[in-house]
Amino acid sequence: MLKVRGDMKKIQLILMSVVLLALYSCNSNIYSEQLKKERQLIENYISRSGIVVVDTLPADDVWGDNVYYRVPDYDNFYIHMVEKGDTAEAEIESGETVLLRFKRYTLTEYPDTLYCWSTLDSPDPVKFQYLVQSDKACTGWQAALKYMKYTDAQYKIICPSKMGFSEENSSVTPYGYDLKIKIKRY
Repeated sequence: MLKVRGDMKKIQLILMSVVLLALYSCNSNIYSEQLKKERQLIENYISRSGIVVVDTLPADDVWGDNVYYRVPDYDNFYIHMVEKGDTAEAEIESGETVLLRFKRYTLTEYPDTLYCWSTLDSPDPVKFQYLVQSDKACTGWQAALKYMKYTDAQYKIICPSKMGFSEENSSVTPYGYDLKIKIKRY
């Protein structure tokens, strides 16, 4: 009787394992598939928006209206300079305080991107330190600041989920941001 019970438990365990394995292998939403879908969403957004992607950083005065630079150190990360900013001031340095205003868009399929968040709706900008780990600044912003450099710089970025905030990483949803910075020096 004990042997039969033990054998039954083994059989139940094997059956449960087979069922779980079958469910897992049939799941089309595994992370690698989600990353492929995200990459495709970014490519589709670039295509339908008429964005011209370049692999050489344009000179400060020759960025076209819809020219985005593919940042080589990151996958699927693109920047576009709207305004260079106040070059009379020094370039931003590590640890300096940045005040940032932004609009965030999800880069989904049609009907087009969806506006989802903006600091323009709040009285205060996001405040963080450049190149200092912070839950207030996503990796994409920190990477873009390297190019923004000056107070009053305005950029647009296309950012994969892994360069967004940590809570965005699991959704594997790419975002676009319109950024404007102020550098606060003490």
